[in-house]
Amino acid sequence: MKHVKVGRAVVAGLVANVLSFVVGGGGYHLFGWVFTLEPQGIWKWNPEQTADMSVGWWVVLIGGNTLAAIVFALVYAILFNGIPGTGLRKGLVFGLIVWLIGVVPAIFTMYIMMNIHPAALLYFLTQALVEYFVYGAAVALVYGRQTR
Repeated sequence: MKHVKVGRAVVAGLVANVLSFVVGGGGYHLFGWVFTLEPQGIWKWNPEQTADMSVGWWVVLIGGNTLAAIVFALVYAILFNGIPGTGLRKGLVFGLIVWLIGVVPAIFTMYIMMNIHPAALLYFLTQALVEYFVYGAAVALVYGRQTR
């Protein structure tokens, strides 16, 4: 088993996190219309509220996203030898695997259990796929480059 370079994985996770906010933030503003679909009473947040959110909300959002990105990168580092591919492709495969086992079942459960517009669910699936590809690519490039 390959030695996991924790510090490098953390740096890779932090890079993925920054890129996630750039891509995710742009996505919310481009596709914010999904928050106008009925029923609207299910949303705690929408892109128009960004400037009005409390400091506590931002701390939870940024802290949670940062922790998730670091965990993503650490799991990538731990499973490195078992992930198919090399370089960027390895990261994209890992992002796809995480999306398939993490996001798809959750969205399916939302579809079955909630009264939520199918277009919003399709947006969430697509947005998450793009985000996990960004995570995977960033982690593969940063972690892989630093371990050579």
